[in-house]
Amino acid sequence: MQSQPASTVSESSIASQTETTSKIELLNMTQEDLKGFFASLNEPPFRAKQVFKWLYHALETDFMEMTNLSLKLRTKLTQIASITDLPLLHEQQSQDGTRKFLFGLHDGARIESVLIPDEKRNTLCISSQVGCALACKFCYTATMGPGRNLTVAEYMGQFLGVSRRLPEDQRITNVVFMGMGEPLVNLKNLFSTLDLLTDDSGLNIGKRRITISTAGLCPQLLELSEKVPVRLAISLHATTDEQRDELMPINKRYNIKKLFETLRHCSTKKRLPVTLEYTLIDQVNDSDADARRLAKLAHSIHAKVNLIPYNEHPGAPDYKRPSAARIERFRDNLQKAHVRATKRATRGDDISAACGQLAILAEESEVPTSAFKAPSRRKTKR
Repeated sequence: MQSQPASTVSESSIASQTETTSKIELLNMTQEDLKGFFASLNEPPFRAKQVFKWLYHALETDFMEMTNLSLKLRTKLTQIASITDLPLLHEQQSQDGTRKFLFGLHDGARIESVLIPDEKRNTLCISSQVGCALACKFCYTATMGPGRNLTVAEYMGQFLGVSRRLPEDQRITNVVFMGMGEPLVNLKNLFSTLDLLTDDSGLNIGKRRITISTAGLCPQLLELSEKVPVRLAISLHATTDEQRDELMPINKRYNIKKLFETLRHCSTKKRLPVTLEYTLIDQVNDSDADARRLAKLAHSIHAKVNLIPYNEHPGAPDYKRPSAARIERFRDNLQKAHVRATKRATRGDDISAACGQLAILAEESEVPTSAFKAPSRRKTKR
């Protein structure tokens, strides 16, 4: 990812932040931005790397604990800068080990993040927006309506907030942008967040361990493929424009033909791994004919298919999950057509943490900000 000159980035970052707060938020800055920030304080560039390690290795939020900085600098940083520590308002744990976190934001809004532990990895599902304007009929988040984009600090606040609540010997290994909202609507902040996640002197998460899920915003897809080679998960969920227009209004702007022309560019020229996400809804998109059409679409871009049995929720009471037999038949039809097809294991549906189930319920929005204490900090010697 190409960074702007440090001094220019720092000036714009500081200007944008002082419009809304008297302190400068450091989690909104990449390491290059931090260099510009410390230059504005007449501090040497290596200060940026020192603070960067405190933020992303030690998970520190208190400037006074950054003991390899002078007391004078620490005091000054306390006065002019801040480090977001999103308050945890509520946490739930599923019977399968999945954990759902409800975080509070500075304006009173709430977002949800989901940690999916597995034998060899911890995958964090991150939200990109408060609510969502795309109005997909089967998604619970859509019932919240349009909200706002998250800042870089709010993106990173989710990652760091969950990281602080892991045992000392564990870390987040994979990140999926599949939570609330559409990531590609928030493209500028998404790019800065990806820069922070993949910085090899910080969190150092490999690009192939990051997946961006999108409903198919074609211009933004092209820009993403040009700048950051991460995995793509395309929310397809239908095999005809008539179906997709009904389920996903974005299809009226970028129909299936346009979407797959874009994906052919991304998957062949840029060699980006593409997965087609397909939610199976009873008697809506689960016919044998749907399976045949889906196989053709998958072959056209050499994509694999991830079948998601519909996770029922109160926001779409008319939609139901197909029978287990129907789901297996659909997958068998894809495999007979030589499509790599997997069925996503449903994780966290008993706490409404499964795919398509994230939304802020009325009773959750009333949880006071002080309901949960922040955990003790994980210290790392610098």
